[in-house]
Amino acid sequence: MFNYRPGELDQKLNFLMELRVGDGMGGKETSLISIQDNVWCKIRTLSGKEFERFDKVNASEYSVFVTRRRTDIKEDDTIQFDGVYYNIRHIPLESTRSMYTEFYAERGVAI
Repeated sequence: MFNYRPGELDQKLNFLMELRVGDGMGGKETSLISIQDNVWCKIRTLSGKEFERFDKVNASEYSVFVTRRRTDIKEDDTIQFDGVYYNIRHIPLESTRSMYTEFYAERGVAI
């Protein structure tokens, strides 16, 4: 865990969760609903990789999103940042006195 300053949290993200809802015909469909909108954050890009498979270029990117301490977000939730969806891959354990939470997330993969 790095030391962050409140002024570094200068961008906004939305937290989403996957919910199965009725489709009106007796079945279920998956929908993303908002948990929290407009959360101040800092984003750091960790790495990106690009590879070619079956004549198609695939790319993924790992990023770390830092917000004020949150305990309501789980690793199976999703982050929406600047119109792009990120899968949360890891939330490190932290002290109960920690002021910030880091979310390691990946984009460029299926949600």
